[in-house]
Amino acid sequence: MVKAMTLTKRKPGLSREEFIRHYEEVHVPLGLKYFPTIKRYVRNYVITPPGAKELDFDCITEYWYDSIDDLEAAVRFWQSESEGAQAVRDDELSFRDESKTAWFLVEEKPTE
Repeated sequence: MVKAMTLTKRKPGLSREEFIRHYEEVHVPLGLKYFPTIKRYVRNYVITPPGAKELDFDCITEYWYDSIDDLEAAVRFWQSESEGAQAVRDDELSFRDESKTAWFLVEEKPTE
């Protein structure tokens, strides 16, 4: 299993609720439509306690793939000039602050 993650900040002017609603109701269905190699897709929305400093991200997203080949297929598609890839990229620009988005692979070490 291969796990990629993103740290995503909402676009200025969007409330937390608008950001979550768009991500869940628009972007997730779009992603699932065009990225069939994703085996698990989890959004972890940050909760800022009263009085705490707001973080530079609002969501930690997990993308699970069966293999590095499946991940690479998803990346190739996202970078392609296809209509579906362009739709996903355009949607990302509509609700997230690209200047604060970070994408990375992780190695998970669960405690059994």
